[in-house]
Amino acid sequence: MTASLQSTFGSAFIGLVVSAILYGVTILQTYLYYRNYPKDNKLLKWMVAILWLLDTAHLVLCTIAVYTVLVLNFNNPSILQRPTWSMNVQTDFNGLIGIIVEIFYARRVWIVSRNIYLTSIILILSVIHFGLGIVFTVGSFQTSRNNFANLVWITSTGLGSAAAADMLIGISLCYYLSKSRTGFQRTDNLISTLMKYSLSTGFLTGIIACLVVLTFGIMPDNFVYVAFFWLMGKCYVNSVLAALNSRESLREKAHPQFNSGSFLNLSGVPSGVPVMRRPTLSVNVEVSKSEYVVEGDEIFRAPKGSPTNVDKPPIPSASTLSSINSPTSSPSTLCAEAL
Repeated sequence: MTASLQSTFGSAFIGLVVSAILYGVTILQTYLYYRNYPKDNKLLKWMVAILWLLDTAHLVLCTIAVYTVLVLNFNNPSILQRPTWSMNVQTDFNGLIGIIVEIFYARRVWIVSRNIYLTSIILILSVIHFGLGIVFTVGSFQTSRNNFANLVWITSTGLGSAAAADMLIGISLCYYLSKSRTGFQRTDNLISTLMKYSLSTGFLTGIIACLVVLTFGIMPDNFVYVAFFWLMGKCYVNSVLAALNSRESLREKAHPQFNSGSFLNLSGVPSGVPVMRRPTLSVNVEVSKSEYVVEGDEIFRAPKGSPTNVDKPPIPSASTLSSINSPTSSPSTLCAEAL
């Protein structure tokens, strides 16, 4: 087999295998989401279901494409002269996944920033990505693989827009979260964790999009770019599911369960010796700045100059930890925008 066929068939096969592995992660994360968060609003549940269905359909189309080339047309390199229908259609399924995920993250950017211009730019880039994906699909049905070089500008612009949107999302979330540091160690640790999630998510999908553009521009006649493109959609879906499933661990960081044994070591006290217990003293502490208090599974905001143990209106979901410290958001706004 020539090097050209290896880079074509081999890349498609490897891309399919890795995509199948990531799809297994998607199934696990989807199961964990519905098991751990049964009280999430219906819109969020429908979004997860739609993403899973699109990801499933995308993997099926990729499998059909590889089976058609490697099995049904075994030892028939001429099949590469015109892409199969499944290879063309899978592009739009990846595009649908991309625009849903980017809208999800654009909403998070809006929650923490309240910047209409920044949010609009992200949404416009997402629409460009999706729209040019449809144009690429139509063009693929109307041309042979030998003329794929004519579609390079479409792919470069569309995926370049996706990369720009993803990186802008990551940078924006990190910027506004960093401005929200309060000086309280627990809150600042949560913000640092969310900043790491934001950077890793945005830059991972952005780098993959750049790799697709680069490989398609240099080697449009083989399937190296296809392998990266297939991985891109799987990374999109898993990034959203990871963000949703991480809320429970963030709750635990915000409200750790204290173990009484960590405060007093009684290993050296003989059995039968009475131990004097100190009376419990309830103290109200006045704070000079706004503090976020976590009680159970709810997040409360303590107003300036008020005791930290007064009744406070709850924010219904800890999934908005990425935005609870937004300097431009009021508690009522955060309640309304909770996921």
